[in-house]
Amino acid sequence: MLTRRSFVSLSALTLLGAAVPACLHGCGTIASADASEAGDADKPEKLSAFAFDTVVTIEAYGAGEALSQVEERLQYFERIFSRTLEGSDVYAINHADGMPVEVHGETAELLAAALRYSELSNGLFDPTIGSVSELWDFKNGVVPDDAALNDALEHVDFRTVGLDERTVTLTDPLAKLDLGGIAKGYIADDIVGFLRDNGCRSALVNLGGNTYALGTKPDGSAWRVGLQDPNQARGTLFATTSVADRSVVTSGINERSFLRDGVLYHHLLDPRTGMPARTGTASATIVSERSLDGDALSTIAFLMGPDDGPGFVQQQGDMQVVYMRTDGTVTSTDGLEIEAL
Repeated sequence: MLTRRSFVSLSALTLLGAAVPACLHGCGTIASADASEAGDADKPEKLSAFAFDTVVTIEAYGAGEALSQVEERLQYFERIFSRTLEGSDVYAINHADGMPVEVHGETAELLAAALRYSELSNGLFDPTIGSVSELWDFKNGVVPDDAALNDALEHVDFRTVGLDERTVTLTDPLAKLDLGGIAKGYIADDIVGFLRDNGCRSALVNLGGNTYALGTKPDGSAWRVGLQDPNQARGTLFATTSVADRSVVTSGINERSFLRDGVLYHHLLDPRTGMPARTGTASATIVSERSLDGDALSTIAFLMGPDDGPGFVQQQGDMQVVYMRTDGTVTSTDGLEIEAL
């Protein structure tokens, strides 16, 4: 086990990381899932899909017909959680001019979780960041105008969200929801629960950087999940960790970003400034039982930075965090076994 302190001395090794031979696609984590490595005669059933602007991959043992239904569930969640898709719950809320909107139960549940983390983080995690995030275009490298950004910041306040069972009301008609900081975690948990309920006991689910290891490999060993080095070329790992029935979620500067005049602009926006957070953090990885917690906490941990983030994360329960700073230094909390590469 590498403690937070002892792992710092291994930072020089991060520059030597190489991709694990068999990898799943993902933004922040790359997970190995090779049937022969697992020592099981049966090959895993595989699913590859594109949803939420990312590649979704699943390798499962004993999933049967359940795996074929997963893509339908992914499409369902995109239809209700998408910020830009007309007809979604979030789109309806954002275009209701402050009027009440009845939403699906899953949307209400997800929003309740988002508001809980908003309270816990004193607004550092804020689902009303939508008025700001819609101004940024990371595909085309567009930096928002200062005046537009300042106007949008006036409408970032999670306390303007009213939630009464399945009815959502934005008391600020110009506020806009963006659940992208927590939705993939919720969906990963749902997919894992669906597979488990249908008899699957061994699977690796990856939603673009949100990785969940269901059970162990068929031979009883833990799944190895690689942690990607955000300071290096995509696919370069700096460490691996072995997990079973755990989620591994990373928020990093390499996921959606662009360079402008030598400055890196990434998608992890500080709701207080509307700009990419500058905390000396290149990535924050959360290992937790629920992917929903890992999704929200990886964002919060990134925004808090490596000095304040670890304490906050561990106050939330049985969870660990791994930081990589922009200078390549790596730290991790106690209780997490990591193998540096």
